[in-house]
Amino acid sequence: MSKKRNKKNDRILIIIGIIVAIMIIMLILILNLIKPKNQEVQTTNLEENTVIEDISVEEEVMEMNESDRIKRYIGIFFEDIENEDYQKAYDVLNEDFRNTYFPNIEEFTTYVQKYFSSSNLGITYDNIERLGNNKTGNMYVVWIYIRNLLDLYKTDEQRETEETNYINFVILEHDYNNYEMSFSVVNIEE
Repeated sequence: MSKKRNKKNDRILIIIGIIVAIMIIMLILILNLIKPKNQEVQTTNLEENTVIEDISVEEEVMEMNESDRIKRYIGIFFEDIENEDYQKAYDVLNEDFRNTYFPNIEEFTTYVQKYFSSSNLGITYDNIERLGNNKTGNMYVVWIYIRNLLDLYKTDEQRETEETNYINFVILEHDYNNYEMSFSVVNIEE
């Protein structure tokens, strides 16, 4: 009887071992699938002490359809703000727009910290329209709805009626990953 019990225990241990091995393999596969595919790689040139960025973002943008590409540009803008790289976000603004509304980086930084800096922003792209021609480049007007995901106490009706939540972005794309933008500015006088 004891030999039968040992064989049965051995079989159970083998089955458990196989199940654990399968679970580990599945976990590794899942982790590889959710890992970002187009991470930017940076290499350092030791002679010049400069950092050279890989062109993966440009390649990524070139492979996107028109709508996704424009959404990506806006996403990069908000990522720069979230990462507090205000200068980089400021640099993609159209020069006339920048001079009219944000003549210096400090005014831009104050504005985006007030309206765009929360890491809890949810952005919904309501509509994208393409305008423009070969001479000026392609111009896109994007209607987006921005909300703070932590504003749970407000009803949907209250959130949708707030004018500050609806923003139009205008993007002038000269070439892939070569663009300038502007957006509807609210409450600039405050």
